[in-house]
Amino acid sequence: MKADQFKKLLEHYANGTSTEKEKQLVEDWYASYDEDLIEDFADSETEVRVKDDIKAGILATRSQAPVKKLFFRKYYKYAAMIALAVPAIFAGRTYFKKANTSGAVQSFTIVETKAGEYKKVKLEDASIIQMNPLTRLRIPGHFDQQPERIVYLDGGEAFFEVSKDPQHPFIVKTRQIRTRVLGTKFAVSLFEGAGAEISVSEGKVEVGDGHSVFDELTYGKRLNYNLKNKKWKVSQFPLKEHNAWYVNVIRLRNASFAELSRAVKTIYGVKLSSRNRNVAAYVYNLHIRSTRSFDETLKVICSIHKNKYRRTKNGIEIY
Repeated sequence: MKADQFKKLLEHYANGTSTEKEKQLVEDWYASYDEDLIEDFADSETEVRVKDDIKAGILATRSQAPVKKLFFRKYYKYAAMIALAVPAIFAGRTYFKKANTSGAVQSFTIVETKAGEYKKVKLEDASIIQMNPLTRLRIPGHFDQQPERIVYLDGGEAFFEVSKDPQHPFIVKTRQIRTRVLGTKFAVSLFEGAGAEISVSEGKVEVGDGHSVFDELTYGKRLNYNLKNKKWKVSQFPLKEHNAWYVNVIRLRNASFAELSRAVKTIYGVKLSSRNRNVAAYVYNLHIRSTRSFDETLKVICSIHKNKYRRTKNGIEIY
């Protein structure tokens, strides 16, 4: 179907003048989108603006028949996709995640790493990002030409070496956290369902949520943020930990079993678990290197507390 035909089809649907066949086509198209593949807006202001535009557009175009669930279901952000095809319905604005100040649709370059995969990304401003395995970045097109150089960390861990440019602050956005710098070296880690960590080895970093500043981190300091209770704490950390970004090694010092499991999942993509309460109480001190095979690493892990392991459908169980 051509773009102009699709536009008319959606206009008929919004106006309540669709035939049954046209209604079914629209609803089948809408149902084809997997809810898990729809990402959140880049910021809350854009989300609220889209919501208001959708409501205004619907009220302006409704005549007799009510608009069906395509527009009224609580996941109103999905309807923003339709604005790309029918800009007239939404007061002439179009969105793809976020529109810039000129009204143009903003595009992103997505960079991802798999289990055991490391990547080094050089940005247009000569800044360098080193990515750990299982990490996802979104980089806006020509971001260095904007007032703020913004990069989105959607998951995983990355180390940033930012080129100094006082006129254009460098910002890393991840979940609720906003990290702002001018020129420095720092790492950002996002732990699934747990929290985020920002650690600084050079310069100064301002960490907050976009509304308030939590703290300003300097050389040798880190901030841990709990995504659930929205609390944070600042502590010191040994700077040698940041050397791991250059040799692909995760250094664990007095680490819990949960931290060990997370490191193994990052390097090898394998889940560690245990039903033994003693195992959950152990601490681990070791280096997990990507150059070492998984079986070799597993033997080292079990030798620390003289445990054994068995393979399960979901990964490896330590007992």
